[in-house]
Amino acid sequence: MPNPYFQFKEFTIYHDRCAMKVGTDGVLLGAWADVSGKTTALDIGAGSGLISLMLAQRNSLLQIESLEIDPSAAEQAQENIRNSLRFAGQITVHCADFTQWGKESPRKYDLIVSNPPFFKNSLKSPSIERTAARHGDNLDSGTLIGLGASLLADEG
Repeated sequence: MPNPYFQFKEFTIYHDRCAMKVGTDGVLLGAWADVSGKTTALDIGAGSGLISLMLAQRNSLLQIESLEIDPSAAEQAQENIRNSLRFAGQITVHCADFTQWGKESPRKYDLIVSNPPFFKNSLKSPSIERTAARHGDNLDSGTLIGLGASLLADEG
């Protein structure tokens, strides 16, 4: 049986209650996103909180808002962040639908990241949570890009 967690150098990610587990794409996004000179960030579809924690680890001045629509994943992200004491003050988790939350948010962000659903015409999982995490049914790429662009700061 695989571990319910993934150990990084400075934090541990539990992902047993998340539809999508820690994977190469999330790790690479967290490592490659340019955080230099940034002070605010938005992580759309935060899942376990992996990318938010990686960004916080790379920039101690970065304040991150993490959005996750799935209540179980949002709760696990909050626990992962709370257990990562060094980064807990940098990250706030919201259990929210980005399509609604983004329309109401008065904030602008220097950086917006997302590891979005990317399966279009493939077989869907019997798990509602996994289907939502893997397919663009609830958040299509046009909405993600359009609404995301409206939340970017001028220099973002």
